[in-house]
Amino acid sequence: MWETILGWLNPISWIQKGSIYISRPQLEVYYDPRETYYKARDLGFNAVLGLFCHVMVRNKGKNTAVGCVGELKSIKLLKNDVFQNVSEYRNIMRLKWAHEKDFSSKDIDTDTPRRLDVCYVHKGFDILHFFTEKYPSGNQTDFPPGEYKIRVLPR
Repeated sequence: MWETILGWLNPISWIQKGSIYISRPQLEVYYDPRETYYKARDLGFNAVLGLFCHVMVRNKGKNTAVGCVGELKSIKLLKNDVFQNVSEYRNIMRLKWAHEKDFSSKDIDTDTPRRLDVCYVHKGFDILHFFTEKYPSGNQTDFPPGEYKIRVLPR
């Protein structure tokens, strides 16, 4: 019992725990107008010109963040001046890291920004498409034109 109490009072133990807490990875989502929008021809869609939208993710911590994924937590549509949940979006979906071929997790070094693909629209098509898993469970990934509010969380 005394060992437990003395271990709890040990200042070295508290310093080690504080050091681990301070040096942990800290992921931040941010918007950079120079990096967010990207025009390119979508080779998977008959080379139609598309506008791609990204959010930026940066690790503000002191250690590399290992095995990071981005998740689309919610989609809301503006109706009657109020953002309302989109009923066709039911489950959290994993987003794709930009310029990667699959949906696998990635490591993010300190102070190194990474683009996270969020959505795109093709020229001549009035459909907003979210970059999510190929077969999302029970979720709609294509939406009509409108004003949307989304919640993205890296972990």
